[in-house]
Amino acid sequence: MSPAITATHDVFLTPAEVASALGVSPNTVTRWAREGRMPFQMTLGGHRRFEATVVEELRRRLQEQGGTRPAEDAEALEAEPVGAYRGR
Repeated sequence: MSPAITATHDVFLTPAEVASALGVSPNTVTRWAREGRMPFQMTLGGHRRFEATVVEELRRRLQEQGGTRPAEDAEALEAEPVGAYRGR
């Protein structure tokens, strides 16, 4: 009997969707990605996409810090720089 293969499909969000979830502008999301504060993947067309589970974790962490809006607390977030998969 062969082992079952489970397909997992990660959900990826656009900068606008991430911005809406975190209460910031899409430009802020793009800047955070460029600065290495948010992991992302680059599409073949050159667009950034963000894993939904990572965005949800960031939103949860920001709320746990006691802020009323993630945008107010995000600047204090100390994220380790991460690399980006560019699909090449």
